[in-house]
Amino acid sequence: MQNRLSDLARGASSWQGSGEASAAGGGDRKGKKNRAPSPVLVSEGREAAGTETTSAWTGEKKTKIQSAPTSSGDLGGTEKIEGLDWDKDYLEKEINCCLERLHEVLPYDPDDGEFCPFDEQQLKALNERLALCRIRAYEHCQGAEDASLTDKYPTSELEHNGYYKYYERYFEWYFDPQYWYADFQDYQRLVLRENNGEYEDWEKYHKTCSKLEGDQQFVQLWDELSSKTKLIELYLSRSSKDPKIEKLVFYHALKIAEGLPHVSKTLVCSTFYDFIWGVRFKHKWYKYYAGFFFEMWQLTTKRKMNFIEALRHIHKEDKYSCCSFAWQLQIDKKEPDLSIFEQECKSYLDRIGATAEDNEAYQLIMDFIEEIVMKPKTYYDYAKKKLHIAKEIELIPY
Repeated sequence: MQNRLSDLARGASSWQGSGEASAAGGGDRKGKKNRAPSPVLVSEGREAAGTETTSAWTGEKKTKIQSAPTSSGDLGGTEKIEGLDWDKDYLEKEINCCLERLHEVLPYDPDDGEFCPFDEQQLKALNERLALCRIRAYEHCQGAEDASLTDKYPTSELEHNGYYKYYERYFEWYFDPQYWYADFQDYQRLVLRENNGEYEDWEKYHKTCSKLEGDQQFVQLWDELSSKTKLIELYLSRSSKDPKIEKLVFYHALKIAEGLPHVSKTLVCSTFYDFIWGVRFKHKWYKYYAGFFFEMWQLTTKRKMNFIEALRHIHKEDKYSCCSFAWQLQIDKKEPDLSIFEQECKSYLDRIGATAEDNEAYQLIMDFIEEIVMKPKTYYDYAKKKLHIAKEIELIPY
């Protein structure tokens, strides 16, 4: 289904500046980061207009389509959000104070020549450790103890097979020999492949060389900020009218970072607008596509329409014009040829079933949309995937 449903074109992006220069500068920097995506149907390779659309449903139950379920958070309690009642100058003062309190955790730069090389014994031990990781990944033998693997693969076997480095051609990752320094963690040697432009700035992401603790706390930072539902909803509802709201979100990011000593201040500041862009992206496009499938589910299950009737109903309302060019070109024909599209859509919608509650159905659809709608990946996604792989190959403990 992913091959035919819409994904999103990658917008322009840049790795942001560092430190205080990035702080509290939303108004000037937003214009430099043009990342508004346009929907693309993969099977057609054509772009749709990236215009604003709405996906609200109104009306009586059983006679019209129900509204898509909304999040449980409301804005009635916004007075509880720290900093909301501060004026602009005081907010900027607090942001600067937070920045001064944050410690800079500088990433390693392998070009500075200050790292200790391995001696012969250390290099041999490193090669053996990494070889076992490759074997675990290739043979899917997670959980196997080092002792059992070394019995099966003694040192002579590992050496004879070049420590199984050739296994890496099958993986989404590899151990970069550029980082063969005694000062490095094995985690820092792990690099994800570019994978056909999967990441917005892979060149810089894979050279960041954050330690394990740094990436763990970096992911924790943005996960924790994302969980502040009222703050995020406030941003989405008011940031276009009140620029201070974006700075307020930045302030809360810095407050969280204060409790995470391994997070680089530079990395926090430089990736803040990645976070903001991601919030906007999900709010616009995930809800947009989830709205389309939610309506299709309701029309075919609650209203008992057949698939073509449901599509024509949606097409007539003109609410989801970006979802697919293919069916829109066919829908006005007397006998539209939509069998493949119908089969793909129904293969998923039928799994939800007609008895599911609206909230349950919408959440299942949203989970599905997050898998198939391709959002350009940032350093957050890079670090999160790297941590997952490191656990899978037992480079780090669960």
